[in-house]
Amino acid sequence: MPRILAVGHVTWDRLQGRDVLGGTVSYAALAAQRLGWEAAVLTAAGPDFEPERDLPGVRVFLRQAAATTRFVNVYEDDGTRREVLSGRSEDIDLTPLPDEWRRPEVLLLGPVAGEVPGGLAASFEAELVGAGAQGWLRTFEEDGSVSPREWRDPARDLAGVHTVFLSEHDLPQAGVRARELLACVPIVIVTRGWEGLRLYTRDAVHDVPSLPREEVDPTGAGDVFAAAFLLRYHEAGDALAAAAFAACAASCAVEGVGTEALGDRAEVMRRLAARDRLLEEGEWDE
Repeated sequence: MPRILAVGHVTWDRLQGRDVLGGTVSYAALAAQRLGWEAAVLTAAGPDFEPERDLPGVRVFLRQAAATTRFVNVYEDDGTRREVLSGRSEDIDLTPLPDEWRRPEVLLLGPVAGEVPGGLAASFEAELVGAGAQGWLRTFEEDGSVSPREWRDPARDLAGVHTVFLSEHDLPQAGVRARELLACVPIVIVTRGWEGLRLYTRDAVHDVPSLPREEVDPTGAGDVFAAAFLLRYHEAGDALAAAAFAACAASCAVEGVGTEALGDRAEVMRRLAARDRLLEEGEWDE
């Protein structure tokens, strides 16, 4: 049985003039696979998504729907992503999932369009549970434009979750909101692009540098980070070390379009060593 189960919509994203497989679950499952973990996905999608073709080697539990969720992504000069929802699949439910699959080692809830019901983690017996905040923090206008919204009930949505991941672009005053979310989960991680990330616990706040790389496509880097953090944290039990490892995994992802540049464990460890060496030598360029 795969060690990590990712739950949410696979998507087709319009990037640089072509359709690219996206969605938190796609990036997370393929990243985990590259890092040596077997991965599975619980999703809903239309007939234009073919699991064997689009997620090779990943076990997919599919709720067949009329459409697959689709986004058009445009990045501004400051790195801010502007999105338009052009199609949405059906909400996630557990019907396609066999009972024995409710006990993964790691569970990642990865909503992108409000498709994951609140409190879903309670339906599983996972050893470690993470959640991406993004899908609960957006609303969709009549023309499909994506706008931020307040998180209506984070305590309900995050019941049973150990770590929540969000980008500094997901919420205004992300640091303040991260501290508020510590009432719901013990670890909150705010990713900050090339500047690294900030890891919040109920006892301390830690800044963790990344390894800046030339960006070709930053889409999905936060999802790769989430998967890499969860699997490394599960392996070693050290949140700061897992965050550094995950930051280097994300640095691979930005060097290609979609999932084409995901790094394997050897590459991530090489980048981690390079990052640590720069820090030790005091040559880090802030």
